[in-house]
Amino acid sequence: MAVLGAGLAGLNAARAIRAGGHSVIVLEARHRVGGRNLDHPIAPGKVAELGGEWAGPGQDRVLGLAKQLGVATFDTYSAGDSVYYANGNAQTYSGDIPPANPAALVELEAAIVELNNMAASVPAEEPWSAPKAGSWDQGTIATWISENLHTQEGQNLASLAIRGVYGEEPTEISLLDVLQAISGVGGDFNTLIGSAQSIRFVGGPQQLSQKLARRLGRAVHLGVPIRAIEQGRHVTLHAAHQAFSARRAIVTTPKTLAGRITYDPALPPAHDQVLQREPMGSVPKVNAIYPTPFWRAAGLNGQAISDTGPIRITYDNSPPDGRPGVLVGFMEGNDSRAFYGAAPAARRQAALESFARYFGPQALHPVGYLDLMWAQEPFTRGAYGSFNPPGVLTSLQDPLLEPAGSLYFASSDLSAQWPGYMDGAIRSGEQAASAVLATL
Repeated sequence: MAVLGAGLAGLNAARAIRAGGHSVIVLEARHRVGGRNLDHPIAPGKVAELGGEWAGPGQDRVLGLAKQLGVATFDTYSAGDSVYYANGNAQTYSGDIPPANPAALVELEAAIVELNNMAASVPAEEPWSAPKAGSWDQGTIATWISENLHTQEGQNLASLAIRGVYGEEPTEISLLDVLQAISGVGGDFNTLIGSAQSIRFVGGPQQLSQKLARRLGRAVHLGVPIRAIEQGRHVTLHAAHQAFSARRAIVTTPKTLAGRITYDPALPPAHDQVLQREPMGSVPKVNAIYPTPFWRAAGLNGQAISDTGPIRITYDNSPPDGRPGVLVGFMEGNDSRAFYGAAPAARRQAALESFARYFGPQALHPVGYLDLMWAQEPFTRGAYGSFNPPGVLTSLQDPLLEPAGSLYFASSDLSAQWPGYMDGAIRSGEQAASAVLATL
């Protein structure tokens, strides 16, 4: 058996195949494991996460894996007030409700209730089978927001929440896709924007992949980009100067990269079409490092939401003991695309100016700074994950859930439960391995 990709989907698939009594090889294009998990050391035993980092209640697969591998967890820092920046003014608040216009808050709460009610009729496994799937898939979540929220502030907050989930503009995303995501996390939109970001991993989550890879040993091969896959009596996977043969293969690369592999014979048209039509979001992730989390002394928890970019969402990303202090922020959708051609120094300056708007001029002077433009990563090409524009789910459904000959597919975006999260990646990898093992 062969597995493409050494992220959580691929490594858990490989582990399950080996546990089923079969040999396996894992081929990773990068010179590291972890996929969209990437942690950067900032002090002995401490990291700043440049990729995925959070978990939350109900994410049993990833939390269970961490416990099994001896990776401790801790709560995202939340003591103190949050910052709400709107119309050029910063206000602080406690709890989950920002000090927005009361009319905006009322309609925002009503919108969340309505989205949850709609999602209750959408099966996470087969969203296209929902009674109103056809009409819901014709429009974007942006259109729905404009039709159901009538204050500008309410629309801004709703759009901010969607960007925070997808890393993409609401104008690009099918309403049905959003409803499927809500269904996939248990039926409450608040989970997507709240509790799913409540748990972190001591030392960072990339070590989950690193520990799994060590257990797989020499089965994991790094620096091996697969350019072509040939199916005959066996599956042959071609790199630039190597070829690997297996009875079956599981492809766990991001969908946009899976679509760039040359297949012989060609993939079935539905598989090929969906790989063309499900793009990635666009998000650089920024970490600014300070000697201490100075915002805590001011009674702030490091969390901010804003109507002004390029960073509109922030968290306290400090290690468990608070030394050093780290602020993390995200440039999402069009805010990120504005910096595609910019120098790294310009992106840094814009990020620090955003932090300073929320936490004061001290934020302009970090002792360290890290960011990563995931859309420029050659073996990722975007973040947070893929999404469905209008019409894709109902016209194509999800052909990647079925094999193409001896090829199987897995990724966090293919999981009905916790799609787009580390937990979903683990589930998808396990499900693909189970499907493969059933044929052997």
